[in-house]
Amino acid sequence: MARAVKFDNPLDKEIYEVHRRYIATMEARLETISDDTKTHYLRVLASLTEKLAVPGKPLSEIVGEIMSEAAPLLFQAMQR
Repeated sequence: MARAVKFDNPLDKEIYEVHRRYIATMEARLETISDDTKTHYLRVLASLTEKLAVPGKPLSEIVGEIMSEAAPLLFQAMQR
């Protein structure tokens, strides 16, 4: 049974739907991703989630921190 979307704002609804599709897409790909890549991805995703959970923390600050953390991993992935 589909869960009712709890947002009234059209932009919020769109973000919710993109998140939902993202989860489905990643779940479909998990078996094709190396354990090394999964480890890096999990580290970045967990860090992002922790930062987003801090009440009042500006998104601009979160983005800057995540970019600093993820940049080395992105460069490594591009060199493969």
